[in-house]
Amino acid sequence: MRNKLVWSNLSVYSLVHGLVDAACAATLFGMAGLEGDDLQGFFQLVLVYDVIAFATQPVFGWLVDRFKSPAQAAALGCLLVAVAALSTSAPMPAAVIAGVGNALFHVGGGVAILNLAPGKASLPGIFVAPGALGLTLGILLGRSGYFMAWPFIGSATLLFAALLIWFLPRVEYPVNQPPHAEMRWFEAAILLLLLSVAVRSLVGQSLVFPWKSDPALLIVLTLAVVMGKALGGLLADRLGWSVVAVTGLALSAPLLVFFSSLPALAIAGTFLFNLSMPVTLVCLAGMLPGKTGFAFGLTTLALILGALPTFTPLRAVAGQQAFLLTTIIVSVVALFVGLKLFDRHFRQR
Repeated sequence: MRNKLVWSNLSVYSLVHGLVDAACAATLFGMAGLEGDDLQGFFQLVLVYDVIAFATQPVFGWLVDRFKSPAQAAALGCLLVAVAALSTSAPMPAAVIAGVGNALFHVGGGVAILNLAPGKASLPGIFVAPGALGLTLGILLGRSGYFMAWPFIGSATLLFAALLIWFLPRVEYPVNQPPHAEMRWFEAAILLLLLSVAVRSLVGQSLVFPWKSDPALLIVLTLAVVMGKALGGLLADRLGWSVVAVTGLALSAPLLVFFSSLPALAIAGTFLFNLSMPVTLVCLAGMLPGKTGFAFGLTTLALILGALPTFTPLRAVAGQQAFLLTTIIVSVVALFVGLKLFDRHFRQR
């Protein structure tokens, strides 16, 4: 019965995750042509949406933890995304509403999934993975000019009900805190893990794949991201967190930096690059018992902080091979040391 409960919830939340990200992307990119050729205006819409969707998650996560209401937060997020899809005649308000809805869903869904199997990376990886596919499909749909809001409204409404009645788990919030003798390593471990996340975000946003204009290769690249995140947690739980996460990230460096123009090698590098994502997420959640939503939000805050330089003229520097190689090495070292500290001082045996 427990396994049925876990997998039914994981299926619902993962499916909704893909839909929410698709709806947000289609809404944003569907508004790209509303102001003619005003690329600067569209750039501002995307920036506002990204900052709200990612940077507000620690706040919403704290509120979800405080009121122990992950399902309600996720459901409200779905409804706000639906409202945003209907509000494209007012681009900036639509971007803001979509960002808030996206943040609420991610935090609510993340808390629910992390608490289904505490200390395991498998489920968070599967939950996060469909977002990349939804994002790509949403962008393509929005750019096509055929985006219609009503299908998303109907889907969001149905999923709003499903999130509240589909065998939702009673989320257990652990109250134990890390031992005081180990608190001197607490900040160091968290900062190193977040640094690894931020640097990976910077690298991911800076990489240039000249072949991405081919729709077939773009889909394959997206599937590599999806499979990397989904299998990363499964492999890490079976083979060891450090073995999978650190080794995968290290092996991705030469493939992404020196062979980005070769689709097969770059796609393999992308798969390896994403293996570490569920591991850092579950480690941070493990170090902040009772604050799962806040921990989830910290990872997304690190993502947007790492990506922000790519919205500035620094993007030209960030795309250079020497810079990319150096930053990936920094991420590998930070992840390795952070995981060692976590395993030695905070991991529940």
